[in-house]
Amino acid sequence: MEEHPLSESSNTWDTVVEECESIADDYRERGWRVVVATPGDVVPVPQPGDSTVDHVGLDIVVGDDVYAELESAVEGASFDEYEAFRAVTGGLVYLTLVVRATDDEVAVCLPVYYRLAETERMFSLVDDGETMKTKVHPLDPEQGVEFVHDDPEPLLPPNREAE
Repeated sequence: MEEHPLSESSNTWDTVVEECESIADDYRERGWRVVVATPGDVVPVPQPGDSTVDHVGLDIVVGDDVYAELESAVEGASFDEYEAFRAVTGGLVYLTLVVRATDDEVAVCLPVYYRLAETERMFSLVDDGETMKTKVHPLDPEQGVEFVHDDPEPLLPPNREAE
């Protein structure tokens, strides 16, 4: 069985989760509706060997309870902005990703990680002009909420050609 990528991580993951919670608190203090969706797993897609490409970007699995809250919060909201704070260490990219629907005052805070070793196809398709998306879903991949990132650079490791 493959070991979870965070099983030997430093405190970086804990810091990313804490940053997401802190950012969420800031938005809540301003009266925004906020969901923090901590993932159970994150996979860059498409994966090597995938025969079909449903989307290019990050596939995030969350618990059913978190997904229900997320789905309710995003319903009818128009997401128009995002920002990401990133760190790269130990073969992992860590992100504090905040997606905003500014007119609706809704924010989704996603602590995210992904393995650099699994990114070759995703990077290649992004470099070829494919739009990067983040799909958040429960265990059932037929459900899901997608966020589109017209500018993918904040989600990618800096100097990734050197990786």
